[in-house]
Amino acid sequence: MPQVNTLANGTARLFGAVRRNGSFIGRVTGDVMRISGAVGLGQALAFLAAPLLTRLYGPEAFGHFAILGALVNLLLPWALLRFNWALPLPQEDAEARDLLALCLLIVLGAAPLFAVIGVLAQPWLAGWLSMSVLDVVLVAVALAVTALHEIAMSWLVRHKDFAVVAQARFVTLVGVVGCQILLAVRHTDATSLLLGYIGGYSLGMLRGAWHARADVAASLRALAPARLRAVAGEYRRFPLVATPSSMVSAVSAQAPNLVMPSLYGLAVNGQLSLAGRVLWQPTAFVGQAVNQVFWGNAARLQHEDPRRLWLLFLILNAGLLAAMAPALVLVWWGPELFGWIFGAAWATAGEYAGVLVLGSFVGLAAHGTESLHIYGRNHWMAAWEVMRLAFIAGALVLSWWLELSPLACIGALTVGGVLANLSLLALNALAILRLRARHGQDELKEPTRCAPAS
Repeated sequence: MPQVNTLANGTARLFGAVRRNGSFIGRVTGDVMRISGAVGLGQALAFLAAPLLTRLYGPEAFGHFAILGALVNLLLPWALLRFNWALPLPQEDAEARDLLALCLLIVLGAAPLFAVIGVLAQPWLAGWLSMSVLDVVLVAVALAVTALHEIAMSWLVRHKDFAVVAQARFVTLVGVVGCQILLAVRHTDATSLLLGYIGGYSLGMLRGAWHARADVAASLRALAPARLRAVAGEYRRFPLVATPSSMVSAVSAQAPNLVMPSLYGLAVNGQLSLAGRVLWQPTAFVGQAVNQVFWGNAARLQHEDPRRLWLLFLILNAGLLAAMAPALVLVWWGPELFGWIFGAAWATAGEYAGVLVLGSFVGLAAHGTESLHIYGRNHWMAAWEVMRLAFIAGALVLSWWLELSPLACIGALTVGGVLANLSLLALNALAILRLRARHGQDELKEPTRCAPAS
C-alpha cells in the first residue's frame, strides 16, 4: 500500500503542475504542432513519393548514396565548429550577430578546404569507398549547404520563429524528394540522389535565410576581427568540447553506413538505408520539432524556472514514447509491408526495420529532449558520445569476428543503441534535476541576501 500511495501522490502532483502551467504547456504544444505539422505534411508527401524512388533507384544506388551522406554528416561538426549551437544563448542581439558572422565565415572557409583535401585523397577514397572526383566535389557542396541550413535553423530558433522553421523544414523535405525524382530522368545513380539532396537543402536554407536576411546583412556589415575573436573566446567550449563530441557522435551514427558495405556489400547497405529512412519519418515528424522547441525553451527556463523545465521534460518524453507505438506493426509485418509499398526488391529492408524499430522508442525520446550543451554539461555529452561509439564499434567488430548475418549484425547494433540512449535520457534528467536543486537553494538564500543589517 505505501507504494500505491506514493504513486498516487506523484500522479496528483504531476497533474497539479500541468494545471498550474496550462498556458505555458499550451504555447509549447502549439510551437511543436506548428513545426511537426508542416514537417509531417512534408514527410507524408515524401513517403508517398518513396515507392517511386525505390522503383527508379536500386539498392546499390541507395547504398552508395548512404556512404556519401555519411561523409557529409561526419564532416559537418568541423564545418561548423558547433558555434551554431550557441546562437540561442547570447543575451544581446549584437553579440548574437557577431556569432552568426563567425559561423558563416567558418563554413565558407571549411567547405573549400575539405574539397581540396578530398581531391588529393581521392585515389585512396576510390579504393575504400568507390568515390570519384565528382563524388568528392559534390560531398563538399552538400557539406556547405547542410551547414548553412543548420545555421539558418539555429538563428530562427533563437528568435522563436517556429512557423518559419516549419516552412523551411517542409521545403527541404519535399525539395529533396522532388529533385531526386526529376534527376532520375537522366541518371538513376548515387550522384543523382546526392544532387537531389543538395537541391532540397538549398531550397530550405534559402527559405530560412530570406526570413533572416536583415540579421545576416547586419552581421556581415559589422564584421570586426576583434569582435569575432571576443565572441569565439566567449563560446570556445563549443569548438573545444562540443565539436569533438559531435564528431564522435557522427562516427557512431555513420559507422554502419561506412562499414556495412565492406562486410555485406552495397545492396545490403541500401536495404539498411531504406529501413533507416522509413523509421526516420516519425523522428522528423515529431522528434526534430520537439527538440527545436525544447532547446529554445531550455536556454531560458534553466535560469528562470527549472521546475517548469522538468515538467516539460516529463511531458514531452511521454508524448514521444506514445508517438512511436504504431511503428510496432513493423515487427510482425515489416517484410510484407515494405515489399508491397516499395517493391519486391525491398522486402529485406522491412525485415531490418522490424528490428531497428525496437530501438527507435528510446532513441526518439532521448534525442528529442537532449540539451546537455545548453545546460553547460558539454563534458557529459562528450563522455556519452564515447560510450555510444564503444557500443556501436563493439557490435560491428563482434559481427565481423563471429561472421554474423546482416540481420544479426543489425540486432547487435540495435541493442547497443538502446543501451546508449537510455544513458542519454538519464543524463539529461540528472542535469535538469541538478538545475532544479540549485535554483531551490538560490531561492532560500535570497531572503538572507536581502535582509537589512541589524
